[in-house]
Amino acid sequence: MTQYPQREALPNAFVPTLLILFLCFAAPGFGQAVFDVQTQTAPVNTLSISDVDFVNSTTPKWLFTINIRVLDGGTRSATMEVNASFMFPDETRSVVRLVTEPFAVMGTRTITNLDLGRTIPLVTHTVDQVSKRRLEETALPSGTLPAGVYSFAVTVRDSTSSSGTTFQIIISNPSTVQLLSPMEGDSFVNPFPLFQWQYDGPSSRISVFEKLPGQASLEEAASGIPHLTATVQGTSFQYPSSGSRILELGKTYAWFVEGLTGATGGTVALKSELRSFTVSGNGGSSLSSLLDELERALPQYQSLFDQIRAQGLTPSGTIRLNGSAISTAELMNLLNKLRIDPESVSAAELQ
Repeated sequence: MTQYPQREALPNAFVPTLLILFLCFAAPGFGQAVFDVQTQTAPVNTLSISDVDFVNSTTPKWLFTINIRVLDGGTRSATMEVNASFMFPDETRSVVRLVTEPFAVMGTRTITNLDLGRTIPLVTHTVDQVSKRRLEETALPSGTLPAGVYSFAVTVRDSTSSSGTTFQIIISNPSTVQLLSPMEGDSFVNPFPLFQWQYDGPSSRISVFEKLPGQASLEEAASGIPHLTATVQGTSFQYPSSGSRILELGKTYAWFVEGLTGATGGTVALKSELRSFTVSGNGGSSLSSLLDELERALPQYQSLFDQIRAQGLTPSGTIRLNGSAISTAELMNLLNKLRIDPESVSAAELQ
């Protein structure tokens, strides 16, 4: 077996295979490229220490795949080097370096993180101890690695050349879902409400249930068949006017939102609190709900909202924007637009 010289270990070698953040540069080639190297990563937004310590883990999960193709279609003996680095707030630090023993590539070969140290033995496995301690200090209280950019570099070599690629896993660690509107117990919701919530993950799933006669709690109502379930990108959902069961006047509904986050092994759903609302015949919205929404969108006018509440003012039943009557749903859409892009509305007169 051909012996390949080992490179000098990274300072402060790292123990648990935190194969995270491997931002390295492929070694310069010394001949015409022989391999094409492509990668695929798991759709994750959160990682635990056990997820990335896959060489030592007793229950490792898939995190990335490396596809190697011999350009001339033949068979080659190759070694692979994987380097990782993490972008800490103050610097980017190398974390892990792995080098495999030689293995055969017969035209093409697919290797995952589950193969490293198992079906493909390792010659070198070094970890930076300083980086390890910094990650563990943040991760151990919750078991979740800190949010940030985890960068990987892969280099595949034979005796004449090297080829490589880089990829990143961006961890955001979304944690909670906070419902905004309709407000809890709102009894003046129109039949096509605009649901809104706060969540810092990529997608959410909203579920709406009818609270049937005899059901004593919202939990009981939400244990049945949902009136509507929808997965959305973003943090708002307009109840559709067609294609779904309508919300009936006078009936009460329960709803919640699940924030969807990718984790190794599948999708994790972070569930919000349960809320209820009642559909009103006048299609309006309660003063409390409207004021809450306006305050969130226009915090610079807090003193005006305090004055409205202090004077006990009540809505007339008609909302006008720049002199034209609009529905509650249209007003909620405008407020949502203001939250997302405050510069999108230059001036408006609301009555």
